Amino acid sequence: MKKPWLVMTAMSWMILIFGSLTWYFLSYSNIYPGISVAGIDLSGRSRDEALQQLSSLKNTYHDKKITLYYDEMVFRVDGTSINFDIDVNSTIDEAWRYGRDGSWWDRINKIRIAAQQGYELSLKINYDEVKLAHIIEEWQNLIARPPRNATLSIVSGGVIPEQQGRKLASDTLRPLVLSAFVRPEDTVVALPVTTLYPEITVDEIGNAGIRKAMSVYSTLFNNEDINRSINIKVAVEKVNGYILYPGKVFSFNTIVGPREKAYGFKEALEIMDGELVPGVGGGICQLSSTLYNAALLANLEIVERHNHSKPLSYVPLGRDATVVFDGLDFKFANNTSRPIMIMAEVQKNKLLVGIFGQNALDEVVEIISADQEIIQQEIRKKDDESLYLGEFKIDKQGKPGYNISTLRIVRSGNQEVKREVLSRDCYLPDDTIMKVGTQIPPFSRSSQ
Repeated sequence: MKKPWLVMTAMSWMILIFGSLTWYFLSYSNIYPGISVAGIDLSGRSRDEALQQLSSLKNTYHDKKITLYYDEMVFRVDGTSINFDIDVNSTIDEAWRYGRDGSWWDRINKIRIAAQQGYELSLKINYDEVKLAHIIEEWQNLIARPPRNATLSIVSGGVIPEQQGRKLASDTLRPLVLSAFVRPEDTVVALPVTTLYPEITVDEIGNAGIRKAMSVYSTLFNNEDINRSINIKVAVEKVNGYILYPGKVFSFNTIVGPREKAYGFKEALEIMDGELVPGVGGGICQLSSTLYNAALLANLEIVERHNHSKPLSYVPLGRDATVVFDGLDFKFANNTSRPIMIMAEVQKNKLLVGIFGQNALDEVVEIISADQEIIQQEIRKKDDESLYLGEFKIDKQGKPGYNISTLRIVRSGNQEVKREVLSRDCYLPDDTIMKVGTQIPPFSRSSQ
């Protein structure tokens, strides 16, 4: 049997040795063994030594070039284009802090794991988020394609097959690009692209039995106004081929969705509070107005419609329909007993919208104006120091406004079966702006 004092002595030595080792590791001034960054072993290195080792990587990563591809599209980006750089000091700080946080027991455990198994830290990086977002947006614009519903051509009457769309998964792509910059072996990245499926297929059109035009209405626009033309085409793609079943209500804002750049809309002029101002999605009211007229001529029930504050050039007075997302909507109901389809096409500078169904419309629909009243514009005078007293100049020629009623008359054969007042609209006038001189003429000054 061992003597008690020998046991106590051995235990004391063990405690002393364990305490000394613990104190040694906990007070270690360099980076702990097993710690590496980007494949570089920093074990036992001081801060200055680690700084020297990692600083040599800065130019390598800053000048790195990455190739990205989707299908036959190829894009390239380098570190300089997004100000990509390695944050050496932050990386070394994290390496040095490993094993120095938490309780003494947690620290010892982390130090042991790193020494036995190794511990790889990620490089800390800096980059210009705005520049990378702009580059990704450019790729998105080149790749993105909205899905296209199967439709019937307004012109030919033939079936136009559906087409799948696609969208760049921007949120997924950003970390992929950054990861490729810090991984030496990654120089080629496949772009994450999501497939977008159309809602209406050729089979659905066949099953619905839609084949005859109930109404067609067209308007003209300036196709040299690029952004406005793009907005019209984007909205047309969303509306085209939409099937509305009996008793259901079509909502323009629901189908077209938010007018945002992320959805392909551009900035163009639009009427806001009676004035033409730039706005994302400007121009799509031409589609809602054209669709309004097609719905009227198809004898469909109008659920919600609002007129613009000023007259428009592409539709008659009382036959426009303004829309504002999360505000003013245009809605109509399928008050027939069978499905109908909305068709919309752009041909050069012409926008065509049709309502198709299983049969052509039996009735004849006529839209007329009545009780038109002219609201005369006022003349607003503005002082102008560049003009002499008694002189005036028209700065802006005004236009009259109107009060007008719009009626729909439905005839079957030679007999009128329905007459309804659709709206009583007010269009505000544009006042004439006249500059009036305030400068005293030279001869008047000299005579004083």
